[in-house]
Amino acid sequence: MSKSTYYVVILVLCFSQIRLQAQEISKYKFLAYGALPAWTGVAVDWNSTAKVYIYDPKVTRGHAEFVNKKLGRTITFKQFKALVSTSKTREYLPFFVYDLSTKPYVIKGQKYTYAVRVEDYSYDDTPALMANDIIKLTKLISTTYKQFKGKPLVVVNTKEKHILSQQVLEPFFKKQQLNTIAPMTLIKHFDGFKMEVLNEVVAVGRLVYVKNEKDMTTLTPQDIAIFEHIPERVPPLAGIITLEPQTPLSHINLLAKNRKTLNISLTSLSAWPELKANIGSIVEINPKFQKLIIKTVTADYATKFREKNQPQKVNIPSPELTFESTIPLNKHFKQYQKVSLIGAKANNYALIHELLGEEYVLPAYAIGFKPYMDLLTQGADKEINFFLSKKHTLNKSEKQKALARIRSVITKSTPSVAMLESLHGILNKYYAGKKVKLRSSTNCEDLPQFNGAGLYTSKGFNVADNDKVLAEKITKVYASLWNDEAFEEREYFGIDHKKVAMAILVSPAFVDEYANGVILVTPHEKSGNVDVLVNTQPCENEVANPKKNDKPEAFLVGQNGVVSSIKGRSNIGKVFLDNEQVATLLKVLRINAIKVHQALINRQKQSGDNQLYSTDIEFKVVKNADGQYFLYFKQARLLRNHILPE
Repeated sequence: MSKSTYYVVILVLCFSQIRLQAQEISKYKFLAYGALPAWTGVAVDWNSTAKVYIYDPKVTRGHAEFVNKKLGRTITFKQFKALVSTSKTREYLPFFVYDLSTKPYVIKGQKYTYAVRVEDYSYDDTPALMANDIIKLTKLISTTYKQFKGKPLVVVNTKEKHILSQQVLEPFFKKQQLNTIAPMTLIKHFDGFKMEVLNEVVAVGRLVYVKNEKDMTTLTPQDIAIFEHIPERVPPLAGIITLEPQTPLSHINLLAKNRKTLNISLTSLSAWPELKANIGSIVEINPKFQKLIIKTVTADYATKFREKNQPQKVNIPSPELTFESTIPLNKHFKQYQKVSLIGAKANNYALIHELLGEEYVLPAYAIGFKPYMDLLTQGADKEINFFLSKKHTLNKSEKQKALARIRSVITKSTPSVAMLESLHGILNKYYAGKKVKLRSSTNCEDLPQFNGAGLYTSKGFNVADNDKVLAEKITKVYASLWNDEAFEEREYFGIDHKKVAMAILVSPAFVDEYANGVILVTPHEKSGNVDVLVNTQPCENEVANPKKNDKPEAFLVGQNGVVSSIKGRSNIGKVFLDNEQVATLLKVLRINAIKVHQALINRQKQSGDNQLYSTDIEFKVVKNADGQYFLYFKQARLLRNHILPE
């Protein structure tokens, strides 16, 4: 072979390899931040013969795993991190490439078809060194993968004085004629979040498309369900995906967090083509680190995953049956304020009433467990015992029929005369001419290990009505203990159904409220600081169970009641945002929310539980005839998952 022919062959092989690389990485693309088509890669041998690799995130889920599994370099993640973050000994540099080819970004007439972002690994570089390494990386990427033509946009953050911030790096990039961009700007360029991961958990199961209520009857805990519309309630599943937007503090998402279940909302199936292509298949969905990866797996893989990730069995306190009269929830009756006697919801209400006083928590009462257990002796207990003895032999439809019979017997039973007299006496004395709320307060909801959000029924009652109406409302609350979804949820967590019991929290009803909302107080594991996230809607528009396409105000409240970060605006109307008069309540909202959080945490610590919890708090804003605004707290509970929803 002549020398000239040899060089031609070498050139052909080189160009073939480049084309092969271009073809290979096309299938490695995933969706980042719910909007951006992206690749992930890592540069290796940084300070010697640097090379870059874009890899398949379905096969290797992280940069360090790729280095270990595909490059055969046996190092721990801790070692990998050190070899990334330290400039003098840098061996690796992880990065992401965003594909802008379908929608180029234009700056001063120049079109950009891709962008590069260096993964944040707490670098020790000076700004000049960091800028030089990013410039070096962009050149390596464009020379290795020829589909990345021209200079890229460099993705930087907006944090003040951060080593990867626009403020720090832009002066160095300008000298190289490189333009920078923030991630949110790119996301908005691609029409915003096409999907939102509300609970970031790996899911394995059969992908099922749910069009209507009929389709829901066939769902099992082995399914990842895609709901065309947000259901009022979802059974235990391997994963939840809705084609309508959710709110981070909705009952569905709180249940997902309680179950440790994947929860995602999409604008449409077209936002994630791979999802649509795999309907009917058994898949694994991995949403970690702002990546959404879906891959098919075997039935055996799914079985082993389920066995390894069984939900932890929840034990509940046994009901005490020692008190029949209505119990005031104030400091003079503290000996009766315990979960085993009045349920968790009423017990938590008593705590926040004593902590914050009547300025922020209205007076309330509780009906203990004894009246419920006495009512069961009129026939419901026999139905319950028979059902529980046969439940393992029944299919889903048969279980639902048996539960309906239990509810029917309960609603046809009669509460004790002594309890009704005690309750109506208090209602006539303290709530004459008003309305109250009869709210479920069981020993199997609002617990730190099991929140049970939305499982049970509450009923409004006009005090002017008679005992017959009151009895009907009470028995409907009692019967909800045996709702289909409540039974399924308890069954999923291995709760002993023979121990469950219903008490009732009796509290003032809020009529014509100005706004309602939910607060999530989330602690930072290391610093001890907290984030206070507020979701709120005007009037009685639901936050926990929003109507189709309703979006609440969502924002973080910082020190002195200042809104530190707006995550979303209501599509219905303003409450706190751009409303100076109401926004003055945010300072006291934050202070009191943190007080409640700390009090609930301290109570857990006294019981020997030192886990890190978030606190979920429901509130109301009321406007009086004089135009003054008042803030009231109506419920509080700990959440086992302490990660702030994004």
